Amino acid sequence: MDTTSSVAPRKSERRPLRLAMVLLMDSEEGEVRNEGYTIDFSQHGCRMEGVASVCEGQLVRLLPWESTEGAIAGRVVWVGDPASKLAGEAGIEFLQPLPSMV
Repeated sequence: MDTTSSVAPRKSERRPLRLAMVLLMDSEEGEVRNEGYTIDFSQHGCRMEGVASVCEGQLVRLLPWESTEGAIAGRVVWVGDPASKLAGEAGIEFLQPLPSMV
């Protein structure tokens, strides 16, 4: 059995972190707000839950709950299959890495 993996190594360490976030997306009807929570976070992205209405490749902006400043621009890189344990989850890659989380 082949035990090698084709998964690329991560760009930065992923850490568990649960934060309430607002996901902002543009649509033909205007700006759409989707509220969810981070599951884990790194300098280069995060995994979120409660964001079932996003699509792979979609550009989004993340804001901490109840904040109007400091939006983080990102792109949806994966969406959990509705029939899997990842249903309602999505991976967001930040367009610009965050400062070091030392």
